[in-house]
Amino acid sequence: MSLTDSVNDHFIVDPDDSEANGDEFEIIAEGLASTVSKTWASVDDGEPQLVVVKTSTTVKKWAKEPHDIIKECRVLKRLSHPNIISIIDSFLDRSQNTMNIWMPYIPYSLSSLLDSARFVPRVKDTSTQVEAHPSSFLHLTRSLMIQIIDAVTYLHAQDIAHRDLKPANVLLTSSGRVTLIDFGIAWDGSKDNVDGDLWPEGKDSKYFEVSTGSVYLYLFRSKPEPEFRSPYRAPELLFGTRSYDACAIDLWSLGAMFAEFFTSLVPVASSPTTDDFISPSFLTPLSSSNSNSSALNPLTRYTRSSLFDASRGEIGLAWSIFKILGTPREPANEQEEAKSWAWAGFKNLPDAQKVEFNRVDGVALDEQILPNLPTTGADYPDDADAVMDLIRNLLRYPPERRLKAKDIQQHPFFSSGEWLVPEDLTLDVNSGKASSGVEVNAARGTLGDLLVQTLGFA
Repeated sequence: MSLTDSVNDHFIVDPDDSEANGDEFEIIAEGLASTVSKTWASVDDGEPQLVVVKTSTTVKKWAKEPHDIIKECRVLKRLSHPNIISIIDSFLDRSQNTMNIWMPYIPYSLSSLLDSARFVPRVKDTSTQVEAHPSSFLHLTRSLMIQIIDAVTYLHAQDIAHRDLKPANVLLTSSGRVTLIDFGIAWDGSKDNVDGDLWPEGKDSKYFEVSTGSVYLYLFRSKPEPEFRSPYRAPELLFGTRSYDACAIDLWSLGAMFAEFFTSLVPVASSPTTDDFISPSFLTPLSSSNSNSSALNPLTRYTRSSLFDASRGEIGLAWSIFKILGTPREPANEQEEAKSWAWAGFKNLPDAQKVEFNRVDGVALDEQILPNLPTTGADYPDDADAVMDLIRNLLRYPPERRLKAKDIQQHPFFSSGEWLVPEDLTLDVNSGKASSGVEVNAARGTLGDLLVQTLGFA
């Protein structure tokens, strides 16, 4: 298939340019729901540039429920935000019963950053003798988080929820600008049961098979994410509800994703050390292994540990959440309502009574679980407490108690800290200290400089 057969006249490829041959599509992600390829193309007679095309079927019986490229295209066309992927063009190929969405190519991902041995504080990369600096780590963390929050705040203001927020769906430009992608299972609350959508949804008939992880094999990810096993999935989705707050699903995912900035790196070949969830010992204490205590092996590939373990299915994920926050139950009084395990109405979820879990009260979110928390000291006196408080306020069982996206920017972790703004982005925030550059290790650099250096490309 050539580009000129697939898109409008303003989007073409120079057939004489071998580097920009429209017939050369390189698949970069492939799954049951869609395929993503990249190629070279010219837009409005401009210089050839790398673009990606997402292709998926428009035939319901062949589509993977609830992935819907028709709705994805419609949603993206009504959005306009610098931290959300834009559409260059789209094409409905009736002969192939597919839709193609053409988008800019973004070179990096949050997944690859989190898996980088350089993206941990106080650790020396023995391959380069470059030591990670706490200031650099915090500047990158805050700067990327604040952009993700800005994008999600915008989405929720439009009554749109992404419903699949995870590091693999957060891409990064060379300037450090965040770009949210993959709106294939997004919720559009502004339009109920739209004609033409493959999988229409109503306010009380939403799909709970969302935020499940993809079967995509991403070339930039150390490990593929298995289907239906996303550690960023909100607990209410695990118990079969179809009437839920879609935006609250994003808030939980943000909390789990933000926690991952501060978890350990583990070798890719390592197998999980958590207890077997089908064992009768559901009370096994949560163990932690700090792989960041010394120099990392430059010959080993690492991956970032998730806060919750989704490798053993939905029951295993639920138990993984319960071990940290506590087994959910009805609070008996006002004092119990403040407990992390308190969840009024939990027993009313459709599947809440189908499995009985041992009762545990949860554990503290401290350096045992988040070993990369900022070290308390003169330079960062309150950052560790602020990080733990932010994550706790997002990872609340009752959806209505989760910190709203529009309020996250005012949280002390951001209001008292400094972040860097990408050179190609104007960030409209009302708290904290935004700047274009920062001095780290006696050298001043931009957010893009810090990002590329941390990824090991400079």
